[in-house]
Amino acid sequence: MKKFFSALVTWLRHFLSGTFYNRKNVWRAFPEFFEAASEQTYRIPDLESADTLSFKQEKAVCPSMTPQGMTLTENYVLISAYCHDHRHNSVIHVLDRLTGLKLKTIILPDLPHAGGLAYDPIHQKIWISNTAGKNAAVTALALEQIEEYTENSGPINYQQKNVLKELPRASAITYDHGFLVVALFALNGFGQVVCYPIDGKGGLANPTSRSLIESPFGSLTIPAKVQGVTFYKNFLLLSQSWGKQPGQIFIFDIRQTTNFADLDQAVKIIATPPYLEQIYVEGDQLYTLFESGAAAYRKKTSFVMKDILQLDLLELLK
Repeated sequence: MKKFFSALVTWLRHFLSGTFYNRKNVWRAFPEFFEAASEQTYRIPDLESADTLSFKQEKAVCPSMTPQGMTLTENYVLISAYCHDHRHNSVIHVLDRLTGLKLKTIILPDLPHAGGLAYDPIHQKIWISNTAGKNAAVTALALEQIEEYTENSGPINYQQKNVLKELPRASAITYDHGFLVVALFALNGFGQVVCYPIDGKGGLANPTSRSLIESPFGSLTIPAKVQGVTFYKNFLLLSQSWGKQPGQIFIFDIRQTTNFADLDQAVKIIATPPYLEQIYVEGDQLYTLFESGAAAYRKKTSFVMKDILQLDLLELLK
């Protein structure tokens, strides 16, 4: 009954917003991607305007919020977004996982790019990409903080902030098997992945050689322009996107790959609509987030994606 209700809400949202026509055109351009797509989607909220704060920490409306990161908890879909004009605080949108309706928007205390979100279900903690001068950093919020937050509360306070001296930027992050996995986006040359073990209190320990991936490198080397990283069974999935050209999802078999920067070793490469950002796996579903619906990009492509799409990985890996 819950699945039927969720599907009905999704259909009505598409019908009222007139997005069926656009999706039909995108489907024709990227058939392999959309053949695996589910009808259940999550509409990205506040692409036209979002309530936030200005530099002076005064209430403001931002017309250029750009979605970047996405993760799921037991009851919520979380989407991070930053001001493309760098004039307003970044935010996290909280959606009801069943209906897809926005419950609240959480205002962050600063202006990070927030390129990735990760949820640690053991410690019920949400990690957010951030920076600390010339180094990468991640900040954390307790799930309880998010649940208790009200939209008149002002900016939320981070529970903790960790500087990652091994990387200049935390471009993409994910949680897997007790590790916070952090990826570096590189425009020219290879990117990088470092796996940080999470200790018993939910904090980060020093990087360890006991990586999720057995790699001949000191840290894992990955292709350029990677925006998202996630895992499915014995597979590593990377999303790549830059500019208005089509994006790509690279799928590597961890057991058989010796160099994750070598695309010839990928078991599959799937073309996607442009402006693909974070990808996230739960069960046999791959969730995909795009930034093309934001003001800065929606006129640069005819393939505008305003929804988080779910893909059936069993279908995708055929």
